[in-house]
Amino acid sequence: MALVALSLVLLLLLARDLAASVNNQFGQLSEYRTPNCNQYKLPGCPRNFDPVCGSDMSTYPNECTLCMKIREGRHDIKIIQSGPC
Repeated sequence: MALVALSLVLLLLLARDLAASVNNQFGQLSEYRTPNCNQYKLPGCPRNFDPVCGSDMSTYPNECTLCMKIREGRHDIKIIQSGPC
């Protein structure tokens, strides 16, 4: 019985560490941010390269191009992090 309890504790610790690793890599859902699409006059975006990682796991060259994708397809894509996915 003690062996089973010890195994469960180790399994829970491993699952916690794995979840923390995934959250550090991809960000937590509560930390996703909504792009500020109102600041861009679409269609047409600046050509600056300032990549963002979308919640669809695609890397966009900048926030404006993510906003274009949102408006074209009526997608609800959030920004997971600044930089590539």
